[in-house]
Amino acid sequence: MTMPRVAAGEKSDSKSESRPAPYSPSWIDRITAWVDRLAGPSWLYYLGLGLAVLLVQTIVLWIEGVYPVGTFFPAQAYTAGAIAYVLALLPYLDNRADSALTTLRPALKVSEEEYSQLRYQLTTLPARPTVLASLVAVTFIILTEQLWGSPTGYEALASSPVSAALSYSVYLISWWPFSAFIYHTVHHLRLINRIYCGHTRIDLFRMRPLYAFSNLTAVTAASLAFLTYGWQAINPGMLFDPTAFGIALLIAVLAASTFVWPLLGIHRLLVEEKERLLDKSSLRLEASLVELDQRMDSGDLEGMEDLNLAIASLEIEQNVLSRIPTWPWQPETVRLLLAALLFPLGLWITQFVLQAVLSP
Repeated sequence: MTMPRVAAGEKSDSKSESRPAPYSPSWIDRITAWVDRLAGPSWLYYLGLGLAVLLVQTIVLWIEGVYPVGTFFPAQAYTAGAIAYVLALLPYLDNRADSALTTLRPALKVSEEEYSQLRYQLTTLPARPTVLASLVAVTFIILTEQLWGSPTGYEALASSPVSAALSYSVYLISWWPFSAFIYHTVHHLRLINRIYCGHTRIDLFRMRPLYAFSNLTAVTAASLAFLTYGWQAINPGMLFDPTAFGIALLIAVLAASTFVWPLLGIHRLLVEEKERLLDKSSLRLEASLVELDQRMDSGDLEGMEDLNLAIASLEIEQNVLSRIPTWPWQPETVRLLLAALLFPLGLWITQFVLQAVLSP
């Protein structure tokens, strides 16, 4: 099945509007555009890249005799898979962002030119900040490795200099797309918050378009957690390390924040609109009740049926308004995300307890 994606031609259309593009596309967008021009589904090329990176490292392992022919080193498999996964994930998230913006379009108070600019920014990373993010990440990793040694999972290659050097080089290279993913996430979250707070028309009775970006932030959060849990899964020794568990818990919290943070602004606006409508209804209800009291005191009961109907209608209005949610997501979206984030942690805790109980 072909992976949904924003076609290169579609991006170029947004760049060809009357207003020039706000910035040049990043290296990841140029790779995506190049892959999109190739024949066949794009995921095949990313999968092929991951397999090629794994195969090169594995052949060196076999030649050095570190592992028997036909076996694989888990850390190498993870690193190769992570590179392919992130390269495929970023255009997929861009496509989800483009679809979300299309869904939100009826609620946006922007011109077509402004909409085109927002679409470009959602589906394209700026060139210089993306490169800077990758350089900072790789530099940070190199410095931390100088202080604390090689990452867990590569220690088994200490006696195999060629394999160790190659695997560690690939590990450093993997941080280049991963840091782009982190910057991509920050870029998306800030822009989603800006679109919601600055360009969206608030209507409590037309909430469905406002749910558009919650699915995107949920997928982003789950993808971040998946990468982290995957690394810890190939390092069984980290299972009973309290520090590793703390990191996993922190990642779960960060992933949940990734889902919630860009939606806080629109939540605040929805709460304000809901309170405004409730206050307006309450003032009408108060006026109706005052009129009811005056008529009861004066004995003027003519037209009371209409007044009673008006009061009942206002009560129904307040009940309807009170039940309107102010979080811009569907309940099933939250349930699926929580399952994705908490299941690995629950499994981890279960294994830890069983190990503690069953071990002599």
